[in-house]
Amino acid sequence: MAIKALCLALTLACAVTSAPESRIADGTPITIEEFPYIVALEYHFPASGIRVQRCVGSLISSWHVLTSSFCYLGAVLSNMQVRAGSTNIMSGGTVVNIRDVIKHPDYQQSPRTADIAIAVLEAPLGISDTINVLFLPPQGTHIPDGQSLKVVGWGFESMDGPQVETLQTINLRKVVLDKCLADYADKDGVVIDDRVICASEGGQISTCLGDHGAPMVINQVVVGLASYFDECNTDVYPNVFTRIDRFTDWILEVSVAPYSNNTVVRTRPVAL
Repeated sequence: MAIKALCLALTLACAVTSAPESRIADGTPITIEEFPYIVALEYHFPASGIRVQRCVGSLISSWHVLTSSFCYLGAVLSNMQVRAGSTNIMSGGTVVNIRDVIKHPDYQQSPRTADIAIAVLEAPLGISDTINVLFLPPQGTHIPDGQSLKVVGWGFESMDGPQVETLQTINLRKVVLDKCLADYADKDGVVIDDRVICASEGGQISTCLGDHGAPMVINQVVVGLASYFDECNTDVYPNVFTRIDRFTDWILEVSVAPYSNNTVVRTRPVAL
C-alpha cells in the first residue's frame, strides 16, 4: 500500500501525494458480502482526469458515512464520491455524490484529535446483500484491553508494496492506553487520551498509507476508525483509532435524514 506503487507517472504521483496518507498492511482478502458496510471515498482530479481511492468510510445509515475529518484535508467536496457495494477498488457497486461533510467541532489536524466526520450523501443508498449499515456503540461503552478488533479497508501492503485490488481485513488487539501514551511520548503528531483506541499486533500487521476512516468493528458495531499511524509494518508504534463511543451522542445529534429531520442512525450494545 505505498505511494511509490502509484507513482507510475508524474501526474499520478502528484495526485496521490495531494491526498491524506494511511492504508491497511498485511491483510486477508474478504468480499463485500462479508462486510457490506464498507465504502470507498474516491477523489477526482479534474485537471489530470485521475481518480484515486482517497479514504475509507462506514455506512451508519442509508444517508450517512462515518469517516475521518483528515480525509477532507485540501479536498474539494464536489470532486469526492462514495462507492458502496463493491469488493474491488475503483470499480463496481454504486457510486453516489456527497451533499455535505460535518466535521467534529473539536477536530484539529496537528496534533491529531477528534478525528471524526459524517458525510451526508446526495441520495440514500438502498440496503442489499452488498450494501448495509453498522451500528454505533452506546456512549461510554467499555472495551477491555487485549480485545481483538477487526479493521477493514483497501490499500497498500507496505510503504513500498503494490496497492491491493480487493477488500482486506486485519485483526488488531487493544493496547493499554498508558502504554500507548508512553510509546508516543517522543511524538507530537497525535493526542493520546481516552478519546482514542490504540491497537497493534505482532509482526507487520498494521494500518498504512491511505486507510484513514477505515472502521474497527466488533460484530456489527463500529467501535473505532483509523486516524493515525507513525510507521507501517511494525508494532513499535500502535495504530491510533478514534474511539467512537466518546462521540456517539454527537453522531446521533448531527446524523439526520435530509428530508425528515429524524435521526436514522442506530446504536447497539457491543457483544464481547
